[in-house]
Amino acid sequence: MPSSTVEPPPGHAPGRTVGRYIVRAAADTAALHAFIDSLGAYPAIRLVDTIGPSAGPPHTVVVETDPDTAEQIRQRSYNQLTIEPDQPLSLFD
Repeated sequence: MPSSTVEPPPGHAPGRTVGRYIVRAAADTAALHAFIDSLGAYPAIRLVDTIGPSAGPPHTVVVETDPDTAEQIRQRSYNQLTIEPDQPLSLFD
């Protein structure tokens, strides 16, 4: 399940549903790098992990935030970023 009500990041009211989201550039990786650089301006978003080659820039990030903030970021990116809930992996479904 991608969300919880435990320990929201700073900027969230206690009890708000917080989940993890996968963020990728839809086409040009410059949009993802701009998003990463701007995270300091969004106290309601916490960077959890970056994914990419060890010798290069990340191609994907995992963030923790609430659904409303995730949707706002998606809209502000003018579809340059793909933002979707992080789903737990399972070997056997």
